[in-house]
Amino acid sequence: MNRWRLLGGVAVVVALLSAMLAAPTTTLGADLALNPEYAEPPIPSIWSRADGPAARTGHDQSWLWGPHIRSITREPYGGAPDGSRQVFYFDKARLEITNPNGDRNSLWYVTPGLLVGELITGRIQVGDGSFVQTDPADIPVTGDIENNPLSPTYATLAQLASVGDDAERARRPPQLGQPVTALLRADGTVEQDGVADSAVRNAGYDQALGHNIPDVFVRWIQDQPYAWEYVVGHPLTEAYWVDTMVNGAQRRVLVQAFERRILTYDPANPPGWQTESGNAGLHYRVWRGLEMPDDPQLISLAAGVPLGELIVGTALDHGIDPFFFAALAKVASNFQPLGQMENGGTGFFGVRPEVVASAGDKNALDPEINADLAASVIAPLAARFSDMRHVLAVYYTGSDHPDWSDPALHAFVSNVLDTQAWMLAEFNRPANLLHEPPPPPEPAPEPPLRHIGTGPAAYYAPGYTVAWWEWTLQRHASWGNAVPGWAPDPNGYYCVHPDFRPGQRLRLTANGVTLWCTIGDSVAAWDQPAWRARWAVELSYNTFQALHMGRNNRVEVYAP
Repeated sequence: MNRWRLLGGVAVVVALLSAMLAAPTTTLGADLALNPEYAEPPIPSIWSRADGPAARTGHDQSWLWGPHIRSITREPYGGAPDGSRQVFYFDKARLEITNPNGDRNSLWYVTPGLLVGELITGRIQVGDGSFVQTDPADIPVTGDIENNPLSPTYATLAQLASVGDDAERARRPPQLGQPVTALLRADGTVEQDGVADSAVRNAGYDQALGHNIPDVFVRWIQDQPYAWEYVVGHPLTEAYWVDTMVNGAQRRVLVQAFERRILTYDPANPPGWQTESGNAGLHYRVWRGLEMPDDPQLISLAAGVPLGELIVGTALDHGIDPFFFAALAKVASNFQPLGQMENGGTGFFGVRPEVVASAGDKNALDPEINADLAASVIAPLAARFSDMRHVLAVYYTGSDHPDWSDPALHAFVSNVLDTQAWMLAEFNRPANLLHEPPPPPEPAPEPPLRHIGTGPAAYYAPGYTVAWWEWTLQRHASWGNAVPGWAPDPNGYYCVHPDFRPGQRLRLTANGVTLWCTIGDSVAAWDQPAWRARWAVELSYNTFQALHMGRNNRVEVYAP
């Protein structure tokens, strides 16, 4: 049941705007920039449905996931069949496959991660109902990630968000139709009428957690190809105006935290980019210190074991063999942050109690802290002793003179070294994170063409974007108006001619440019006489531009 009540009960659909803009993204840490179209199914279809048109033809709209996959790796999750799930990090969010044996036909076979709540609370989910506590993310919610003292951080939102054991304290009453005027300062202070001239009004209300949703966010969410539960989840906070730094310049933007992503609204941005999904996926990686290594073999390890990026990065920072360090995590806990060992060791790396005590008030179950504690013990031991069996024995017992008569000690040392050998063999190759793209097909022979006409072309207004043309072509197909075997135009070039049905193709030549277009709409019967007297063809605006028709409006039209 949809709990979002809109003004008048009407779901307003906003027309997409056109023109070609590059998406503003932030590259933080190592960046693989993988093409989502060749990831494991169904990731390509999920990404392509939302961001594929923008990647191919440059829609004037913000990204839902982002142009690239920044990392493919695994995260510990106790409820998954093997104790971990595969994750795909994008700029804006994270996609997860928790149960590879689930129903692949279900949209929820792949789930968008609940990252924002973890960033706000520092509560990292590691299983069904299992969490590890660490410090909330002291990272600006929006704008520049560095040198940005104006923006509130995720940690700042903790007192305003419906999170944790007392989520009800943040609930607010419905304020439908009222302007959004609250200004949130970097220190967490809220000035309820801090932006008195705000033109943004609340247009939705979420009954589940009790938060209002501004009209600019309601419209953006309704424009997405997926249900709101999948795209954003429930709102965790009210919407607040915040001051922030964007590329070194001060801006005032509207921000709201949802379970699965951050939404921002900047009225100074061009149309299509005013409402955007914040970079929660990148922020999460920075918060957790996740980076892919440069070495191809180490990329394979980092992608192949749970929290492999953290393991490899920590090992390299301390001068430890990453395969040895990964094997230690495997044997100590099977990569589970809440693991317990027979010798009293706890956490991801089975760190002994006296070492945990040295961490002070830090939560040693946090995998990042646990890994650093383990490395701080292993590194000096490896520098003192050349025998890694002895290093492991001291790590396990806490004594420079371990008792080798203990069968558990023998088993631990042997298992780590055997696992290291297995990992060296298993990951001794460059990472193959994506399916190989298929070889390009042999070019089809040019079909025989007949000349349809030569003359000027009309064009649809820029507001009719490729997304609109694809939607219109689908509507014609649903009415039976399209030709059998129709398909969206691979290049986003659409045209109209009264003698041809939607889905048919025409070849156009003008100003030294030749391209194919797909009939995407029809001409009403009463308009056809005037149309034929004036035009040789009618074009989408991007097709009109591609043929440089503004320079010389004369085109040759051919059909197979």
